[in-house]
Amino acid sequence: GQRELTLRLERPIDLRRAGWVTADTHVHFISPTTAWLEAAGEGLNLLNLLASQWGDLFTNVGDITGAPVSHDDVMVWVGTENRQHILGHMSLLGVKGAPINPMTTGGPNESYIGDPVMVSMAEWADRCRAQEGVVVLPHFPNPLCEAAADIVLGKIDGVEIRDFGQGIDTFAVNEWYRYLNLGYRVAAVGGTDKMFAGMPPGGVRTYAHLLPGDDFTFENWGKAVRAGRTFTTSGPLLLLDVSGHEPGAVIDLPGAGAVHAAVHARSMAPFHLLEIVANGTVVARQTFDEGTQEAELEADIAIERSGWVAARCLSHHTVWHVWPVRAAAHTSPVYVDVAGSPRPFNAKDARYLLAILRGGLLWLETLAIPYAAETHAKITGVFERAVHELETRLSETQE
Repeated sequence: GQRELTLRLERPIDLRRAGWVTADTHVHFISPTTAWLEAAGEGLNLLNLLASQWGDLFTNVGDITGAPVSHDDVMVWVGTENRQHILGHMSLLGVKGAPINPMTTGGPNESYIGDPVMVSMAEWADRCRAQEGVVVLPHFPNPLCEAAADIVLGKIDGVEIRDFGQGIDTFAVNEWYRYLNLGYRVAAVGGTDKMFAGMPPGGVRTYAHLLPGDDFTFENWGKAVRAGRTFTTSGPLLLLDVSGHEPGAVIDLPGAGAVHAAVHARSMAPFHLLEIVANGTVVARQTFDEGTQEAELEADIAIERSGWVAARCLSHHTVWHVWPVRAAAHTSPVYVDVAGSPRPFNAKDARYLLAILRGGLLWLETLAIPYAAETHAKITGVFERAVHELETRLSETQE
């Protein structure tokens, strides 16, 4: 005659009690109600559902309300993914008020055939921040062109590091390192780009650490992302401490010295590699042939110049969500400023970014359809300012 059965589940690892909240920055094509249900089922606190335009098709636009669907510590916020097929894509999360239009420009596969380039991504980013939103570059780093300019000009809050299919030393990770090695501080976030029913939201996700006493709100989550208190993961939970500082923090040293880095990794799926990275170079590594579900790694790192320290973790196990993804994680960096040492600058990386920026300018000047002379000048001006910054810094290092 029993009619009810209650099963009480306990989390084997519970970072939520320590102030961490978890989010998917990039979901498409489901309703807010379905998004909330799936987020709850996958243990997400925040799901960013992104409306957009796909040629003649507009998706989730009618769901934009400027307010979240929120209860039981699970929140769904409908933002937009604004897209241009050459200049880049940009996720505008948590925007208050009217959505930021046009959502796409520049022609197929994003906008209408023959559509002109009507707005820069930089303008989208400025409008997003003015409306209390968070600016993320989805599926970083592609498309490339204006994404480079916007990071150089300080308009980006986070980049999606999610391409763990081939491991941890991936194209996205190494492109992100280029910017860090040039002194541009931008957080790592995780999102799935969910476009199919077979892809679980949060398959790659962002963990963000709220400040003590901060309630879970989108505003406080945004503060954590902007501050870089994050790690991106497809499974492992990865905590980094550098001389008492968490990711996003800046350590000021009076001169050359050393810092102590400590990493604690835990995972339900066994992992096989744990590393500490400084300025793009692995400075400490521990491998586990049989795999482990928990490990710690520590290292004293000599610091001669300003730079950064981060941690990363990799499993041989594959998790499937439409395509194969390795179980992996990467923290945002802890930054180190050495008195008398300028911010990091790698001349080779600067020349690489200059080539991308000049390619974007060439496309704008030869193949793009201008909307109006004044608008076109504003868009090319974004590239020109970024080129000027990099060329100036390059010339200063060669003097």
